[in-house]
Amino acid sequence: MKLKRLVAFFTLIILVFSISACQKVEKVEVKMGLKNEDFNYMNEGKIRKIIIQSTRDRGFRFVVTSSQTISEIYDILSSAKVASKKSTLEPDYIFDLYKSDKVKYDSFYYIAGIDKKDGGNLYNNKKSYIVSGRIDNDIIKDFLDIDAKRLPNNFNKVYYPMILQALNQYEASGVDKNKTVGINFKDDVNALKYVLSTDIEDFKKKLPGNASIVTDDKVSTDVTEKVETRGYKTDAYKCKITFYDNKTAVQKVYYALCQYDKGKYSWNISISDSQPANF
Repeated sequence: MKLKRLVAFFTLIILVFSISACQKVEKVEVKMGLKNEDFNYMNEGKIRKIIIQSTRDRGFRFVVTSSQTISEIYDILSSAKVASKKSTLEPDYIFDLYKSDKVKYDSFYYIAGIDKKDGGNLYNNKKSYIVSGRIDNDIIKDFLDIDAKRLPNNFNKVYYPMILQALNQYEASGVDKNKTVGINFKDDVNALKYVLSTDIEDFKKKLPGNASIVTDDKVSTDVTEKVETRGYKTDAYKCKITFYDNKTAVQKVYYALCQYDKGKYSWNISISDSQPANF
């Protein structure tokens, strides 16, 4: 009996010292800016549900109720660095944190895949944070993978090159290349859940000087390039792209058929002005 009591006593001592050591380490991390205490309420069991909602596709949302996943999100957020300002990019997701099924505790906007030099990618009207890519890779990707049978391989490697290729083909058809073109994919409902602000910024850099991306319903360009995704799966993508001249009312329609080459890990994009039989 004495031996058992001694073992229990020393186990308790080790546990107390371990907890104390962890607390000291956490305090040092907070002082060094490697950890913040702003999300401690999540670790105290106050958050029962987290809803992550796409800002572009209102139909794309997922609900987190698993205590293990909430704890994982807490670990990521508590390791976030406080930022002096938020990013200027448009948010991709909204994180709503709930105390109960209907009572919301807090909300944050989130920008996926951002570089830390671009400012805070998780923010609300109180504070901004620089959050690691673990949110993208460990949390959001898991929910996207639920649709893995249909998720296009490297979506950004087919979607934006396809739009640009159609634009090049349109301008090569004999139209006035000096006319400004507004690219509209903000209404492409079948693709919006995969569209991210960082990818849009990369795409902007590849556009010719006369082209820009439509962000509202105002007609401010000579021509509008309207993108309509018609279907996709992991290795195939098809899309209807319409160029509408806002001054002459003349339109030209293209049909894009894209196939993923598994051997080359790349997409083959074919664009025609006649509708394919299998479209």
